[in-house]
Amino acid sequence: MAACCVFLGSILLAIILLIFFYPPGLPKVSLSSLTVTKFNSTGDHISGYLNMQFQVLNPNLVTDFFYHDVNCSVYHDKDHLASTMSPGFVHPARETRQISVTVHLTPGTTARGIGDDLATYDFTEFDVKLTILVKSLFRSSEFVEVSCDDVTVGLLPTIGGHGKMIGPARICQVS
Repeated sequence: MAACCVFLGSILLAIILLIFFYPPGLPKVSLSSLTVTKFNSTGDHISGYLNMQFQVLNPNLVTDFFYHDVNCSVYHDKDHLASTMSPGFVHPARETRQISVTVHLTPGTTARGIGDDLATYDFTEFDVKLTILVKSLFRSSEFVEVSCDDVTVGLLPTIGGHGKMIGPARICQVS
């Protein structure tokens, strides 16, 4: 009987040590869709709305994540086009959450080279970056960087044009 209690106690202790001292895995993020609405382009100046859907998986067995505000930035080549903040949320272990983000490209936003892209092709590429302050129950807060690079978007560059991501969901790099 005592051996059974020692054995069960050892297993319980091992589980507790894993929960408290094993670092939680980073979230897994994919960009499932990117659509463009009210798109206007004049040379290298653009405006419109980029509507994005992200799927975020918490791969941990028992560790919940607490996301503070999510900063989403969009780039064309090296040019920062615009950023927006989305509210934080709680992300339970082993669950997938959807994050919807809309970035407004104000009139006069400069995207060097986009005019040439659209004159030659009916698509261009954007880079999407998320910066999230993440906290888990027994860990201090840390910034997590998510990069979805070279997202190809087909565009109809007419006044009030629209477009959407070409291809399947993109798995993003998380660091």
